[in-house]
Parts: sequence; C-alpha cells; structure tokens
Amino acid sequence: MLDLLPRPVVIAHRGASTHAPENTLSAFQLAIEQDADALEFDVQLSSDKSVVVIHDHTLDRTTNGSGRVKDKNLDVIQSLNAGHAYGPAFSNEKIPTLDEIFDKFRKSTFYIIELKNTVTPFDDLPNRIALIIKNSGLLDRVLISSFNPVALYKLERLLPDVKKGLLLHSPLSVELSSHVSVFPFSYQSVHLSFYALNARRIKSFQSKGKLVFSYTLNHPRDIQTALSIGIDGFFTGDPALARRTLGKYYNKH
Repeated sequence: MLDLLPRPVVIAHRGASTHAPENTLSAFQLAIEQDADALEFDVQLSSDKSVVVIHDHTLDRTTNGSGRVKDKNLDVIQSLNAGHAYGPAFSNEKIPTLDEIFDKFRKSTFYIIELKNTVTPFDDLPNRIALIIKNSGLLDRVLISSFNPVALYKLERLLPDVKKGLLLHSPLSVELSSHVSVFPFSYQSVHLSFYALNARRIKSFQSKGKLVFSYTLNHPRDIQTALSIGIDGFFTGDPALARRTLGKYYNKH
C-alpha cells in the first residue's frame, strides 16, 4: 500500500471533517473530491460485534444519541443522526460500518483505519477487522493503526501482510520509540502528534525504514513546518486547503 502512495501523503482525517460530519460517508466522499490520497477513520465494536466507524467511545458528541458505543447494537447506532451538528444538509447522515465504506469506495482510495479499543484492549475487534479485510479484496489498500500495541500484535498474527502504523502522542513516547528497534509486531509507519515533531526524530524513524506521518494539520503554517522538517505525510480535516498549501510551498521552494 505505502509504496503506491505519493509523497507527501495527504490523509483525510475522519474524512473532510472540517466541512462535513466526521467519519461519515459524506465526509469521505468530499475528501476524495478534494483529492485526498487516503481516508483515515476510527473503528470500534457495537454490542452485536459490528465494526462501526466512530471516534468517541460514546455517542454523545457526534450524534443525537447518548451512551457507550459498545452497549448499543447496530440497529440502534444507525438509527441516530450523525450530522445534526452540521445542519439540515446532513440530517440523514448515519454512522457507517466498515463494510459500507469498503463497498462504496472500493479501490478509489486508500484506507488508514485506527482501532479505537484502548479501553477494551482484549476485545474481538482485531478478529473482526481481519475477517472484513480478507473478504474485501482490499488488503493492498489498507493500513491499520492504533495506540494499542496489543491490537497491533493481534493483527500481526491474524493478517501478517497488512500494513500497520504505530500511533504516538507525547514527546516522551515518540522519543523512546525512536530509539527502540524491536517491537513484538512489525510496523511500517509512525503517526506522531504535530507537537512532538522535530527533524531529528523524523530522521531517526526514517533511518529505521519507517514512514512518518503527523496529525492533525489544518493550518497552512503547520503543514509548511512539517514539510520543512521532512515529513512523509500528514492528516488533515481539510484536504482542499492542504492541496493549496502544498502547491504554494513547492512553488516557493
């Protein structure tokens, strides 16, 4: 997958989430129209073990519902309005499943899928994800990321050929990981908080053969800074802005 992507990679963070409800089909469609190279989104399990696409562990912020995702079945989750905060244009927006995203977009894009099971690290999410990817025929277009090393280790055993990305947030975790050469699973990229970035850390990971992506860059200044210190790609909620910024940056340099 990663060999097929351009550099720098423009990754739509929960879709074009600046302009459409995050983690919805509308946000993903808009991201593709805005020339994003890949879609990034979050997955977790419903109570009936469906793989649903939502960031928070509760429904309260992004829908008109409430309660924990893991306590609701798919029918209940998909009965909710996932676009209510964006007005009537998105009043029919639903929380999609991973299968629905694959079925709609197929090979028109690439997929960076974050496993959001840090609060339930031993659940069945890796098994369900592995099965869906196997059945989709999209293995070469998928990268799985997580803050949860247990989940990445399970994916390594279930689906050895899937690409994996290690998510890191704090400067300390980035610094420590940049010096560790052996993990109990393979990974091809690291995804770093913008505030933990510097040129030395990027070069350290790249010297070990890892691609370095940064999240979440929604301002031209941040994008330009990341480019200037050698980033391989970045997550953004505004792919159109990112494309304009890239054009100006490379014209200048």
